[in-house]
Amino acid sequence: MTPTLRDALSTRENALNFVRLVLAAVVIFEHTWIIGGYENAPDIPLASWAVNGFFAISGYLIAGSKMRLGFREYMVHRAFRIFPAYWAVLVLTAFAVAPLASFVGGGQWQLGSALSYVGNNFLLSVSQFGVGETLATAPYPDVWNGSIWTLFFEFVAYIAAGVLLTFAWVRRHALPIVAIGFVGIVAAQILAHGPLEVTTNLFLNLLRFGAFFAAGMLLYFLGPKLRLRNSFAAIAAVLMVLLFAFDLAIWVGQLPFAFLMLWAGGRLPVRIGVKNDVSYGLYIWAFPVQQFVILLGLGGLGPWGTAVLSLLITLALAWGSWKLIEEPTNGLRRKIPKSWLGPRPNNQELARPRPRGITPQS
Repeated sequence: MTPTLRDALSTRENALNFVRLVLAAVVIFEHTWIIGGYENAPDIPLASWAVNGFFAISGYLIAGSKMRLGFREYMVHRAFRIFPAYWAVLVLTAFAVAPLASFVGGGQWQLGSALSYVGNNFLLSVSQFGVGETLATAPYPDVWNGSIWTLFFEFVAYIAAGVLLTFAWVRRHALPIVAIGFVGIVAAQILAHGPLEVTTNLFLNLLRFGAFFAAGMLLYFLGPKLRLRNSFAAIAAVLMVLLFAFDLAIWVGQLPFAFLMLWAGGRLPVRIGVKNDVSYGLYIWAFPVQQFVILLGLGGLGPWGTAVLSLLITLALAWGSWKLIEEPTNGLRRKIPKSWLGPRPNNQELARPRPRGITPQS
């Protein structure tokens, strides 16, 4: 029998990390045209949709994490997963990659700018993209990392999901509540770009990423009854093609797109990344590597050549990030005393009908 979505993704033996690895590689390939100053860039915003895929997968996984963990433990897990490798890429870019780039490309590195690059971006809200004049001679100057700005919205989504699913009443009625929230976010996005004419990027990005994240959450709660039939994936794929054809995909394509990402994670017979998840390191390190490859004068390899070279170099750095930073810090969080993290939710209690007037502890 075809497994349900929840059953297929309930263990580590799935292809979700491989899917995220592919999404990170897609971001690298599209950024190549921007960073290298090449002409004839792809017409489809592949990198944007790859990031949308990250948020859809995160929504599914984060919903499951919060249903298992108390709020404090959940937030500790999220912080340990995001910040250590992120801080490492900030520090190494500012004090190793950028100075070396100034030597190679003839730019100027400044200590004060390096310190402010780390300080201004320390808590995920990226407000400084360059380090001195180290990229003055690059085709895409003044931006050392054009990918990490999305991490702020990822962490905001973590907090929002964590707060929402902390309340016992919400947890008992999670499916309809998340469904209503998802529809509300989609409607708000359409109104913001339409009659409301919202121009604030912060608000527009919160709606865009929030819609894909909520789609992943909704599929988590639908997961026990939703089977991963190939026919469902075919229907979702055809629907996405039609939505792209009528320029509606970004407005109402979140749910079928999220299903395709999760279907691939549950059905593909690929186990790359099951034990060593290098997709996060690949995502946060790719942009600095690509800038440095261009500064070395290797742009003559063409967009595909520099993309492949950058991918190989970044994979090595991502492996180092996983082995030296991410995996050890993930293990370190398990050494935090349970008394500091608070109790875990009692899901059996939440699932049991209660006499009128009795409220479970949240």
